[in-house]
Amino acid sequence: MAWMRMMGADSVAYHRATVLGRSDDHRGQALDYYVSRGDTPLVWGGAGAPALGLSGAVTGDEYEAIFGPGGARDPLSGARLVATKRPGMELVISAHKSVAELGVIGRAEHMHLIMDAERDATLAYLDRVTRARGGRRGRSATASRTGGLLYAHTRHATSRAGDPCPHDHVLVANVVEMLDGRGGWKAADTVLWREHLHAATMAGRHAAARVAVELGYRIESDDGRSGLLRHWRIAGVPDEVLVLHSKRSAEIDEAVGERGEGSYRARSVAARATRSGKRYDTEADLVARWQAELTDAGWPPERLLGAIDAAAGTPAVQLAVSSVRKVLAEVVAGDSQLARRKVFARRHLLVELAPYFYGHEPQVLDAVVDRALADPEVVPLVGVAGARDRMYSLASVLARETAIADSVARQLARSDAPTVDGSIVRAEIVAAEARIGGRLSAGQREAAVTICTSGRGAEMVVGVADPTSQCLFLSIWPLIWSSCGDEPCVSQRIFPGRGFVAGRWWAGLCN
Repeated sequence: MAWMRMMGADSVAYHRATVLGRSDDHRGQALDYYVSRGDTPLVWGGAGAPALGLSGAVTGDEYEAIFGPGGARDPLSGARLVATKRPGMELVISAHKSVAELGVIGRAEHMHLIMDAERDATLAYLDRVTRARGGRRGRSATASRTGGLLYAHTRHATSRAGDPCPHDHVLVANVVEMLDGRGGWKAADTVLWREHLHAATMAGRHAAARVAVELGYRIESDDGRSGLLRHWRIAGVPDEVLVLHSKRSAEIDEAVGERGEGSYRARSVAARATRSGKRYDTEADLVARWQAELTDAGWPPERLLGAIDAAAGTPAVQLAVSSVRKVLAEVVAGDSQLARRKVFARRHLLVELAPYFYGHEPQVLDAVVDRALADPEVVPLVGVAGARDRMYSLASVLARETAIADSVARQLARSDAPTVDGSIVRAEIVAAEARIGGRLSAGQREAAVTICTSGRGAEMVVGVADPTSQCLFLSIWPLIWSSCGDEPCVSQRIFPGRGFVAGRWWAGLCN
């Protein structure tokens, strides 16, 4: 997905040097890889730019006015618009590696058209959300209409390892013009941008896939190593080529591997920790090196181009619009991702549905999302605390939750469930404390005894989730399990972030 993080003084200085100062440029003329575009200059964009008279290439004075310390200023008058320590958000939109290879084999303009579509659709989505409710007013942070995004964007050609890696840097200013009647300028609701980033990413990918198909390429799904990527790729580009030109990713893999971590956050930390200056090869050296690497790997440019064209000549494996019902049934099924989420908004539906319709017109995806929201299985919710969007759930989820709540209520009222003698429980607690090398408080001891001796079908115990109490309940759980006697039972432990709940639910819980 697109990558986003808050800008600080370091980000402002970095982009001032590498983009405005051009210190990150490769020597020589514009790269053949980029045809005549070169590493592009920083350019203003967004619906909010005209209100401040910003257009075209970013000048040094304009950059300092919008992203300078203390918050944005009017670039003409110098008047302070907002007071904030965070000048904005940095967004990076990267092309799929298969799209990047088009530039290496002589189809750079196709690469740019696909990338333009992804960048423009991603930012257009965020701009629409910002115009609709991107401002905050008052202590309650009431969502307000605004004039839209103000951002500066540029395209870079390579990764820090010197591989072909076209990507767009977008600096989104933390300032919006308020259109709620009171007017003025305020800091943006940056949480809103984070919430919608995944949906904006999918909207961008969907638009890029459509352009790729229109250019004559066949696309195929790419779920990545995690199986959760839900991206697409140009058919005909073999995996070994993608790995060959992914040296930067390999560096990050090695860094996280040394720590035994592989989460998205761990990779982000590793990326910053291992970041070094870009290689400064000349134009001819870069293109020649990339093509030589392909040749050495058995995929010279002409062969790779032939494989891509041959794949384009075969029927694309895409879902027909007539199969929308089948897709909807899968997306809103009782074991779907939406069901696991329990509560969701329109943006979550867009994320789930977009991969099924890569290659189709954007209007098709919008229509399918609307159709999904009207599905009888999708239930609108009222009064969801803290929700910024209209929230929904699935009928199957609500039925399951209701059944669980009713069953727990019945079990709490029960008094004939199997029990264990209190003296046995207390002896087991002492043994468990010895095994784990810790002692329970009086309240924790009482909770453990009550669970085993009350005779109720369910017990709820709320307390601090300290390691000792967790370990103890895990240690004595075989005893609680054995208290079922001949009656089949299910034992479940739940450890929330700030509490500990132990429940004993018998078989037939949801009957």
